[in-house]
Amino acid sequence: MRGWMRPLILSALILGAAPFTAGSALAQGTGNPNAGSQNGGKPAAGKEAPKEAPKETPKETPKTAAGSAIAQASFVVQPFPLQDDGTYKEFMGAAAADLNRRCTKQENYGWEFKKDDDARRDQILESTLGSFRKAGWKLGEVKVRSIRDPGTTAYTAEKAKQRLLAVWTPMENAAILLLCETEAAPTTKK
Repeated sequence: MRGWMRPLILSALILGAAPFTAGSALAQGTGNPNAGSQNGGKPAAGKEAPKEAPKETPKETPKTAAGSAIAQASFVVQPFPLQDDGTYKEFMGAAAADLNRRCTKQENYGWEFKKDDDARRDQILESTLGSFRKAGWKLGEVKVRSIRDPGTTAYTAEKAKQRLLAVWTPMENAAILLLCETEAAPTTKK
C-alpha cells in the first residue's frame, strides 16, 4: 500500500465509525429513546422500553363536612373536619367537667376565611347555630370556668334527652367548633 493511502483509509474508517459511536452517545445523552437507534426505536430483544414517568395527579381538595353526625345538623358553610391529637378531647373534657358533665362522642371542625373578615366569621357562626336550631336543638350560652379566652364561647344544646356542649373559638383567619355529646358526670364518693 502506498504511504499516502494509509492515512486516507484510516480517516475513512474513523469517519465511517463516527455515526455509530456518536449516535449511541447522543441517544444516551438526549433522553430521546429513538435518537441514534438503528431499529426504529423498538427495544432490543430482551430489553424493556424505558418506562414513562408517572403523570402528576392534581392535588385533591381537602374534604369538608356536610354536617354534624352528633347533632344531625347540616352546615351551610361546610367546615374541614379536624384531627385530634388529644388536645381537643382534653379541653372539652375539662369544659364539660365544669358543667358536671362528661363528653362521650366528639367532633372537631374548622373554617378558614380571609384575615380579619369578621362578617364571614359571624356568618359562619350564625348559620351553624341556625342549623342546630333547625334540627330541633335548644341552644344556650354558658360560662365555663376552664375557658379563659374572652373570645371563646361555650354553648349547651338540648333536644329530648340529649345534651351537647359546643365551644366556638374565632381567630383572625379561622374558627374552630368543638362539639361533644355529654352525659351526667359520675358522682365520686368521699
